[in-house]
Amino acid sequence: MTALASLTGIVVSAVVAAILTVYFEIWTTSGDAPGTRGLSAQSETWWDVERDARVVRATSTEADRTAWSFRQADAWGDMDAMVAGGGLHAGGLRVRVTLMNFSKAPAVITSVRAKVLRERAIPAGPVFRCGGPQGGVAVSRIRMNLGSADRAAVEYDEEKVLGQYPTQQIQLSKQDEPAIFDIEIRAGRVAYDFAIEVRYTQGRHKETMLVDDSGKPFTLAPDVDERAPAYRCSVNEGVWTRS
Repeated sequence: MTALASLTGIVVSAVVAAILTVYFEIWTTSGDAPGTRGLSAQSETWWDVERDARVVRATSTEADRTAWSFRQADAWGDMDAMVAGGGLHAGGLRVRVTLMNFSKAPAVITSVRAKVLRERAIPAGPVFRCGGPQGGVAVSRIRMNLGSADRAAVEYDEEKVLGQYPTQQIQLSKQDEPAIFDIEIRAGRVAYDFAIEVRYTQGRHKETMLVDDSGKPFTLAPDVDERAPAYRCSVNEGVWTRS
């Protein structure tokens, strides 16, 4: 009985596989697979530790916790814990956006901007700062300012403004390489939850997609004066010091 059941299972699996193969061959030649229309996006928040200062405004409660307690050699993990506990990144951050087109119809990116979801209260706890310029500051080609009127991504050549991003056509065709771009985002005068709004055309349709931070909004609070009291990390020693 065991051998017969195993043989039956193999036969059934083979039949199901054949049906699925035929099904996918049909939609591959005649149209899009269900659920694959439009673009797919991934995002990654990052800082260049030798050029950017990662700054977190912590909550008083989270700053007093001992769970992360200034772990040596893990300042980045401490800051992750502060943000998870209600703290906010401040000043600026970088977001790497990866776009993929799984549809047969080419997609053309028309604009990228920040979409504010809500205003946030600024945490009242201490400030934590890690990294910062060391011998120079990198010039970002794509920048976005949450304090500007339209919060649109702007493309630069060094310090020369070229126009709203993208200044040249970006077309994504099926099975092409993904479109990957980094945006340097600067804070406004208040703290925001926001997403990155990507507008594009596909065929005769105008589409809009919101890119978030792995299922949650990006957050950014106003910058903090570099001379203000703060805890600072030593990248080499991996410890925090009060200044």
